[in-house]
Amino acid sequence: MDRLIASYQRTKGRLAERILGPDEILVFKARLARNESRGMAYLATRFAAKEAFSKAIGLGMRSPMSWRVMQTLNDPSGKPVIKCSGQLEQFMQDKFYSAQVSISDEVDMAIAFVIVTYGTPVVTGVTDYKDLGGS
Repeated sequence: MDRLIASYQRTKGRLAERILGPDEILVFKARLARNESRGMAYLATRFAAKEAFSKAIGLGMRSPMSWRVMQTLNDPSGKPVIKCSGQLEQFMQDKFYSAQVSISDEVDMAIAFVIVTYGTPVVTGVTDYKDLGGS
């Protein structure tokens, strides 16, 4: 997390604008205003989730995957869920992919695991992006 915090400070906050999607940036700013360390942990976990997701779908950071079109949000129970938009959402639908994410952080590190499956999701919870209030 130290490298991410240093990058955030060096870019005067532009790093968050570049990495986080529109819904994530709202949560980030609110958390940062309340507690700087929790805001930085939020940024780090979302960065880790995007990295893990991009690898799990086999694209890396190549189109249609980009930083801002994949967001990790929380459903009403607090469970982290992946929300894709634009061409990435269409890519996931065309491939019949669904993704599950787990994130965690400690004082000095953040980690995320993403599992992408083919076909109908087998877990309960939010499985339709529209249920998250997005498109």
